[in-house]
Formats: sequence, structure tokens, C-alpha cells
Amino acid sequence: MFEGLARDNRSGATALTRAAAEQLLAVAASSKAGDPGTFWEELNAACRELIAAQREMASIVNLAGRVLAAAERVVLSGLSPDAARQAVHVECVRAIECAAEARARLAKHGAVLIADGAVVATVSSSETVTAVLAAAAAAGRVPRVIVSESRPAGEGASLAVALREHGIASTIVADAALPGLVGRAALVLVGADSVSETDFVNKIGTYPVALAAREADVPLHVAASLDRFIPGALRGRTDRLCDGAEILASPPPGVAVENRYFEAVPLSLAAGIVTEEGVKPPEEAARVIELSPVPPALLSILYPRA
Repeated sequence: MFEGLARDNRSGATALTRAAAEQLLAVAASSKAGDPGTFWEELNAACRELIAAQREMASIVNLAGRVLAAAERVVLSGLSPDAARQAVHVECVRAIECAAEARARLAKHGAVLIADGAVVATVSSSETVTAVLAAAAAAGRVPRVIVSESRPAGEGASLAVALREHGIASTIVADAALPGLVGRAALVLVGADSVSETDFVNKIGTYPVALAAREADVPLHVAASLDRFIPGALRGRTDRLCDGAEILASPPPGVAVENRYFEAVPLSLAAGIVTEEGVKPPEEAARVIELSPVPPALLSILYPRA
């Protein structure tokens, strides 16, 4: 059902979550369940498969949790399966619309951090980072960008192309070169697939850039909407291995390949987290997470009973 989503290794969390919401809309619309219990089982199975497809994306996990919670309230109330389908529809449409609104507000808060002509260093490609840079340019503070190529998929090139549409010039560099070039930047701005109490997860290569930024006394900000916040205990693993052929197609005997896409970076290396509610200090991540209870139905998927 979510095979295409699982294979997508180029899109960022924003695009993947939007696609996930659209597919859950389709699941609800196509359901022929004649009773609430059957619909609940179908939805639960779909959310289980969805989470397995992109476990590292906190926004997808949180989306599944909100959809399950909305449907569960209807099912437990004894209402019809049509009412449950409508609840899922409303939650998915709300998720798509709220994500766009949140990104616009986040972009305005992040744009304030960027001075006209400032050099901004970033890693890989992120719709959220692009939105911040575009908002700064629209406000008359046009930055210049240094972006890592982001092997093995090369998403950095996608970011550079997207920035051209906003009149922003960029330079693509090798992943290994970016830490040494951070000193040229006034700001490091990166996205995040998840934010937990003490760290955030982003594309591999972010950690050395964050360390270099600390050494160069260049502030690093993480651009992450609140739907990326998730307890560390529920976060997807960062050590999942992807197709080794992306690095070396035919490794000879005695040569192993580890192709990891994600890594955790301590929030202590960040100056702030840019959200739709403003720029939050890193230590506030734990409080934000505490104020967002985890739906029991989501816990049953993440931690199934033996």
C-alpha cells in the first residue's frame, strides 16, 4: 500500500508527510467496512504499514497517531463507519492544511535570523529550510547559500535548483568539504526529520557540520515544525542500513558497505529551534514533547505485545 513511500529516498519529511496524509485519505475513502470495528482494523493495519514505510520521519508517526486517535473516538462512541471515515478525512485534510500554514509561520520566524547577503550553510535538501531562505529573500534580505551535495542521493542539487526560483545563488560542495567551509557562513541552518528531548535527527553529514560550527563560533539553527517533535523512546532508529549499491555497486570479498541516511545530533550544538511558534531554545524541546501526549493506539503499533 505504501511501497512507493517506502522507496522514496529523496523527498524530505514535509513532502513525505503530505503524501502519507493523501494516501490515508484514499484508504478511508476506499474502505468498504460495514461496521466500525472492521474499519478500525483496516485503519490500524494501514497506519502500521505507513509507519514501517518511513519510521524515521516523526511527522509521519505523529500523523498516524492523530488519525488513529480521531477514529478511535468515533469508534468507541458507537457511531457508524461512515462517521469514522469522515473523522479520518477531516484529520488528514487538517494535517495537510496546517502543515502549509505552520511552514509559512516558521519561515517568517527563521527569516529574521538572516541578514541581507549573509552566507548560510546547510546540509542536503529541506522544504522547511527552503521556505526560510525564500522568506528572507522575499523580505529583501537575499542570502547566499553553501550546500553539501548530500551523497548518495545528491539532494543538495535539488535544493540549489529550488533556490534559483527565489533568486538565491548557491554553491554545492562535497559533503566532506562543508565542515571546513562553515567559517565562511554567518549561520548554519538545517532541517530535521525528528526532534527529541536531547537531540535531533537529520541527513548523514549534519553532525560534523554542527561540530565545525561550534568550533567556528557560527550559530546553528534547526528548522523543524512542531509535528517533528517526538519522545526519544518513540523515535525511529538512525542506524538502519540502506542499499549499499548506492555507495559501491559490487564490493569485493572482505569489503563491507554501510549506507546510512540519518544520524542524531545533540541539541546542545544548536543555538535554537525554529518552529511555527518562534525560535525556541534547545532545552525547551523536552517541555514541548511533554505537553503532547502519545495516543495509546500509536503506542500499540510502536510497541506491539509479544
